[in-house]
Amino acid sequence: MAQPSTWDKFKLGALMGGTVGLGIGAVFGTFAILRYGPGSKGYLNTMGQYMLSSGATFGFFMSIGSVIRSQGTLEATEPLATRVPVRTRS
Repeated sequence: MAQPSTWDKFKLGALMGGTVGLGIGAVFGTFAILRYGPGSKGYLNTMGQYMLSSGATFGFFMSIGSVIRSQGTLEATEPLATRVPVRTRS
């Protein structure tokens, strides 16, 4: 079975981050509407703005983080001890 590509990891990170961001945006948006009122846009637009901005922001950073995390997964072809010279006392 082949490993997922970097693009696949980017998409998965964006999807997971966007989903978590939507949930967090719903919680904070509900709190803000209950505390300060919906403003001139109304309830639905205000809640949508909180959810979309939170989802987009968190999804962006999560996708970048998942790509950065996957960059160091190359396996070494030789042991570390053969690549690093070791000084010994004689």
